[in-house]
Amino acid sequence: MIPIFRIHQLPFSFCKKKIPNLSLKLKKGLEETGRLVRYHELKKITDKNPAIILTGHHCKDYTESIFLHLTRGGGKKAFYTLPPYDGERFLPLVFFEDKELDQLYLFVSETMRIFEDESNKDPVYKRNRLRMELLPVLEKESWNFHKTYWNFHDRSQLNLQFDLKRENTQKPTPHLFRIPHETWTSLNLSSKKELIDFHLKLLGHYPLYKSGFDNFHLQSEGERAFLENKNCFLYKSKFGDLFIIDKKSPAFKKAVSHREGNFLYIEWNQNRFKLSDPEEKYNLGSWHHGQKIQIRSGNKEISECMRENGIPFFLRTFIPILYFEGEPIQILFSLFSKSEKNYPKRIYLER
Repeated sequence: MIPIFRIHQLPFSFCKKKIPNLSLKLKKGLEETGRLVRYHELKKITDKNPAIILTGHHCKDYTESIFLHLTRGGGKKAFYTLPPYDGERFLPLVFFEDKELDQLYLFVSETMRIFEDESNKDPVYKRNRLRMELLPVLEKESWNFHKTYWNFHDRSQLNLQFDLKRENTQKPTPHLFRIPHETWTSLNLSSKKELIDFHLKLLGHYPLYKSGFDNFHLQSEGERAFLENKNCFLYKSKFGDLFIIDKKSPAFKKAVSHREGNFLYIEWNQNRFKLSDPEEKYNLGSWHHGQKIQIRSGNKEISECMRENGIPFFLRTFIPILYFEGEPIQILFSLFSKSEKNYPKRIYLER
């Protein structure tokens, strides 16, 4: 039995966008542009309210997407599209088996008025051609859409205890993990994946797909390994530590500075640096290609200092640098991690 819910006095949000104009500007198709705009507007709503996005995608949509990606040259990743929950969007209909889905559609069509986008039957779109021409053939050959979907998705990774409550007290949440090189090299292949998946869980993300992990591990045997997905970055240099960094990390925000009395304060990555500066000769800056910094034995490339300290290449422009009268004099590594020391430890000033 399917319960019927009557929804009263819920807020509605309406948004109107000129998709054809945006499509030309973004150089993307109308369908893809519409989807990007739709999810962008929904994300704005969920950022303001304790909510998640539910979509009506089902297992037949998944099969359409597989073939759509394959016709565009997609590889193994095509089979892992449309996960049941990606941290923002939940797909409840993928849990319905094929017959149950047909029954649900019949029930809804008899009890509610359905509005269908007129473009859904336009054969000019490849997805529509796949739906109207390929799916009937698969159904005739007894293709099991539900089973195919769950052959490539893992129920055990789901945690459907959605916490939509707003807490008054803010709890510090991790956003970056640095795992020592020695720890990484001491583990076997399966333990390495478990290590990464454990830290991803602490960040609130789902485990890596096996194909993604295999690719990253293969890279780690070379000079540098780098993996970017929707939620985070993984990075490891040949002899350096493994970094797992949330894309929402405050490390990806620019450092800020302000003065209070005779002191200069620099804040970044939830850390603070304080310096006595009564004459206001110091200021905050950042790294630029080709820059050098004065050390005891002369000058040194700042990029080399970053590499020696194991800073991932995509974070180097965010690392705050202390300037004196327009010249870089100290890299504030301590703001990246409290266990790090600023470089050079002693400030060398040319007078």
